[in-house]
Amino acid sequence: PRTKRIAVCTHKAMCLHVATVNSFPSAFDREELCWDLLVSSTRDNEVLWEKMSLIQNDDDLKAYLIDYTWKAAGHLRGEFVTKARISVPSTYGIGELKHEDLKFLVQNLTYDDASPLQNTIFRLLLSIQWWGPKEEGRKWGQKKNPFFNNIPILVLISSAVECVLLGIMRGHPMDFSEAHFKPRWDHYVSLLENFEKECPSYLEMIWDELKEGVWCIILFFHLDFTDCLK
Repeated sequence: PRTKRIAVCTHKAMCLHVATVNSFPSAFDREELCWDLLVSSTRDNEVLWEKMSLIQNDDDLKAYLIDYTWKAAGHLRGEFVTKARISVPSTYGIGELKHEDLKFLVQNLTYDDASPLQNTIFRLLLSIQWWGPKEEGRKWGQKKNPFFNNIPILVLISSAVECVLLGIMRGHPMDFSEAHFKPRWDHYVSLLENFEKECPSYLEMIWDELKEGVWCIILFFHLDFTDCLK
């Protein structure tokens, strides 16, 4: 039971890492990253921490947990891009667009007219992935929520949307993998970090609107969000 609890905790930790820190961690960092997440996820629980001391000396169990943790990264990306494939066509009106229009969308996927990052797809995918009744964004509540004021999560959304649009253009789904999208992800992070330095008040406004939109969706669907307001 303790090993299972450790696996569950670390799986969640990796999903959080992929969403808010690095969506495409390098395979070269696999062992170190997964072990760090195992340690950080259990050190505050005396029972689990005691089990970790035993796991450290059990090479087979340690390897199993590292492998299970690593697979969470691909699981999160796969789940997210699947939801994007459902949401993007209707949000962008894909059925009515020509090939050249799709190409323009790929080049300007975060824009709504002249307003960077204000396309409704950001609020929609944030809500669908992390603000369902049992999802992590909702559990964190409104204060110190790691899914807000976070550049990597904006870039994850942008990258997933680009993956979907490119797949539609090419006539087959693209693999949302490190090989295809890690360079794009790095590039977008760099662009947004520079954008934040140049226009901090604008990005703050974007996040204020996203926060309001996400919590309003919860109210609209009459979800029980008492815990979120604590």
